[in-house]
Amino acid sequence: MPDRNAEGRPTVSVVVPTHFRNDRLHEALESVEAQTLAPEEVEVVVVDDSGERHAEPVAEEFDVPYVGFEENRGANVARTVGTEETTGRYIQFLDDDDVLKPEKLERQVDLLDRSPDVGVVYCGMEFEDGRLASPNPDVRGNVLDHALAFTLYPCQTTTMLTERSLVESICPMQDSPGADDLRWMVEFARRTEFDFVEEPLVDRGVIEDSRGKSMGVYHGRRKIIEEYDDLYAERAPTVRAKALASTHHFRAWKLLEDSTWSAGAIASYGRAAAHDPSAYSAGLLVASVLGRPGVEFGSRAYERIA
Repeated sequence: MPDRNAEGRPTVSVVVPTHFRNDRLHEALESVEAQTLAPEEVEVVVVDDSGERHAEPVAEEFDVPYVGFEENRGANVARTVGTEETTGRYIQFLDDDDVLKPEKLERQVDLLDRSPDVGVVYCGMEFEDGRLASPNPDVRGNVLDHALAFTLYPCQTTTMLTERSLVESICPMQDSPGADDLRWMVEFARRTEFDFVEEPLVDRGVIEDSRGKSMGVYHGRRKIIEEYDDLYAERAPTVRAKALASTHHFRAWKLLEDSTWSAGAIASYGRAAAHDPSAYSAGLLVASVLGRPGVEFGSRAYERIA
């Protein structure tokens, strides 16, 4: 096996943005300590976006470098600063509510080391309730269409391990109201090929008030679709249509989370069906007339049939 530390720097830099989640941060850092890579191959930095140095005691407990912002600046700024503070060949962004399986970094480093054309390796993940999310066997290599269509799931910030040079070529990454990981994936996919480890190497946290479940995701997605208009124009029309359909689906469901019945949700399901004239989208549109109970029943029925 080649000496990964021949260059005198860590193999992997783990950048952990955090925002008022010390209990979760503790678990995330424990998972880094438990990695099967040799300790000298892994470095960690905690970037505290609370504006109050809230996570400093946790960083001190684990004896890892710490950067505390004086004000809330956003997760992407935290990732950029964390990248600047580290030197590893590969970058692992670790959301503070996620946990890495012990072999996560080693498995992905091994794949990157033997795949010169690949700059990003992602993996499956497991939710706290036991649900599994596995990569689509066909989504590897050139994945730009999938990145633009928002169909790279379960590829996201924590499931990826990325060549440092790619991250540095993109930074500084602007902050957004949501869907941060989608912008990273589009930019990575413009520059390199992707591969994956099928196994669930990340335990995905489920936080009810997380940005990943907020209406900010809808606004972040719409912003991406608008900003990459020229890039979408170069792809098949179905790429943009898929992105728009899933974005309207998300908005509709968020509206029904807040209200049993919503005219706005019906309108969003209608827009989704216009972009994706499938039985699934049409069925949700019809079901949405009955509000949240109708959509929940329709979704369960579709899952049983599909």
